[in-house]
Amino acid sequence: MSNIHSNETCPAELPNFCAQRHWGIFWILIVCSVAVVAGRAITVENHAAKGDSPFFSANDRSRWCTIRALGDEGVYEIDDVTQRGQAIHWDTIDKVQHVGQDGKLHFYSSKPTLLPTMMAGVYKLVKSTTGKNLTDDTMFVVRTMLVLVSVLPWAVYLFFMAKMINSIPVRDWSRYYVLACAGFGTYLSTFTNTLTNHLPAATSVIIALYFLSKIWRERPVVVTEQIPDSSTGQRGSSWSSFFVCGLFAAFAAANELPAFGFLALVGLLCFVKSPGKTILTFTPAAVLVAVGFFGTNYLAHQQFKLPYMHRGDGAVVASVKGDFESQLNRNRLPDEIRQAAADLYDFKVPVVTKGAWPSSPENETRWVVRDKVSETQMSVVRVVWDEPELSDDDEPTARYEIRAWDNWYDYPGSYWLTENEENKSMVDRGQDSVELYAFHVLFGHHGIFSLTPIWILSLAGMLSLLFGAKLAGRFRMQWLGFLGVVISIVVVGFYLQRPAMDRNYGGVTSALRWLFWLAPIWLVSMLPVVDWLASSKAGRFLCYLLLGLSVASALYSMNNPWVHPWLYEIWEFTGLEK
Repeated sequence: MSNIHSNETCPAELPNFCAQRHWGIFWILIVCSVAVVAGRAITVENHAAKGDSPFFSANDRSRWCTIRALGDEGVYEIDDVTQRGQAIHWDTIDKVQHVGQDGKLHFYSSKPTLLPTMMAGVYKLVKSTTGKNLTDDTMFVVRTMLVLVSVLPWAVYLFFMAKMINSIPVRDWSRYYVLACAGFGTYLSTFTNTLTNHLPAATSVIIALYFLSKIWRERPVVVTEQIPDSSTGQRGSSWSSFFVCGLFAAFAAANELPAFGFLALVGLLCFVKSPGKTILTFTPAAVLVAVGFFGTNYLAHQQFKLPYMHRGDGAVVASVKGDFESQLNRNRLPDEIRQAAADLYDFKVPVVTKGAWPSSPENETRWVVRDKVSETQMSVVRVVWDEPELSDDDEPTARYEIRAWDNWYDYPGSYWLTENEENKSMVDRGQDSVELYAFHVLFGHHGIFSLTPIWILSLAGMLSLLFGAKLAGRFRMQWLGFLGVVISIVVVGFYLQRPAMDRNYGGVTSALRWLFWLAPIWLVSMLPVVDWLASSKAGRFLCYLLLGLSVASALYSMNNPWVHPWLYEIWEFTGLEK
């Protein structure tokens, strides 16, 4: 290995100088990236929105609504926040409706509650310190909070990325290249001027990875004097490493639900190294996050079940045979159905409407029944069988099931109803073809490799770490190859197997944002291939080219990340099938 690195020698008598040289370059890259992100945060403004708005999409408004409601009123209900007539548009399509603690229907953000609850605490701090609030001083407060909850985590993200890659025996050039990719070459930086769950998740992943790498370096890594390692000599398997690793792996899962697979794999890798420390420190740390995650959800919704899981009818509470379709279609509630439901629902002034939920089975016809007085809701579903059931006099009948209300996304005017199909963006309608969806996820208009070509290096790196025996011995990071390959396949496969209505790209967004939290894993994994390419001018040119294309792609939507990707615009212009 000394021959490989002979062009970047570090004299044995000057190891501290070499370490300082590394961090001198690291800090230049980190400061430049953070400065760009900070400049965008303190000047954020959506010029296309009503008024002087700092909000770009319904997605970030959804979380801001919860922050404002909690910070100003101490409640999770966002009815007052989203009302019309305000100087800035606050309403969002990312909301649900259900009965609150007062027995009345209220709107809530559909987003998991832990992150907005934590940020509401930051808002209270800003409000008490500056005297400004989100209602009257929206621009100032949002910009200030973005510095605290976006710019600072971005700095932490890059700092731990530098620490992670500095512990791996590769050329200096390779380290600087990967940190440059992290700071400028991914869409994660594009979304730092808007409030999302992606940056907290990615920051948590890199911190968890760093401490996991310490856990797996129980013996000092043998590094040549040409390639100093700031972590050489650290055993890295202390109890605190397991605790911090568990805490941040769990927090990643709290922000990106598919990252539960990451938490499970990290826990498995920790268990392999030390079952006792995993059980006694890693697990309690993860449980601590779980308590906060489900506890805040219970405070908001009076149950542990997440809003995402309330997208269909509840249990069947009664059923009636007969023919009531004509009455229901005339918006009347048949007496037989009213009587069958009387034990549970007392409808005073029922309002019947035809159901319009896009995922309803083809053999079902659905009506929604709402009471004007009590705000009670239920659904009535006509189920058609292949062989109709017969009554005693052999006349065909249908079964009408009365189902408990459990679809929080189904409310008058909901963006997600079938009746609003024409108002939806094409990317929100879902892709019927799994094959076409897979193509666009990987290589098409929202493609992982087409929009961010540096991920080609990551794919090669993960495979080489997992299956390359020589690299496994040199880097001692086969665990990272295993983690990267498995979690990438699981997460991408998860989205490919979703129902048609969910096979979209995260709304109008400049990249497939659901995968952003994987960036730390992919960045670190590319190091072996980058280091191999760095041995030749042609290889370095290829790395520069891939980075340049990735940076240009990320910069396209730097002012507003909630727009279509540049490749999607080309696709749309040419009229190709999407």
